[in-house]
Amino acid sequence: MNVQTAKAEMRSVIRAQRTARGPAEGSAAAQAVAEHGMALLDAQPPRTTITAYLSLPSEPNVDPLIERADAAGHVVLVPRIEGRDLAWVAYRPGDPVRSGPLGIREPLGPAAGSPSSAGVMFLPGLAVGRDGCRLGQGGGYYDRVLADVPPRDLGGPLLVIVLFADEIVDAVPAEPHDRRVDAALTPLGLLDF
Repeated sequence: MNVQTAKAEMRSVIRAQRTARGPAEGSAAAQAVAEHGMALLDAQPPRTTITAYLSLPSEPNVDPLIERADAAGHVVLVPRIEGRDLAWVAYRPGDPVRSGPLGIREPLGPAAGSPSSAGVMFLPGLAVGRDGCRLGQGGGYYDRVLADVPPRDLGGPLLVIVLFADEIVDAVPAEPHDRRVDAALTPLGLLDF
């Protein structure tokens, strides 16, 4: 089986598992993710720029984390799809959003920054291997972004994938362009790779 087929099969299984999760589990997960995410952000300098995203209903909801990061004075950038790329918009809870081309909520404001200047990038995904290899949704948007973001040891942001705890797996199918993340944030806490 080639890597693309293996990725598609893993995505299908995880999407089905996410669909089967109930609203109560999602609500509890959102609060726990916010709590653990803020523990990470509390160790960052004041007014750190972070990136996040406006969650799909099946994803661990990061809205409470965004709210708390904003209240703590951090600058939050969230993406909007523009063609094949992502534009990053400064976002505060309550700012107007629209449904983007993939049905994802997107901010309306002007593009305002680059993830390369962020201290922490909270990334969506479906799974992560214990080696830090991330399995995304398959559109390649974040692959293109991460290709231009310097690694942590060269001054780049800390890359943190946000998942449910059971989506940390032994390994995910990987290709040479797949960028590894530094940590996984789950309702159970933060796991460093």
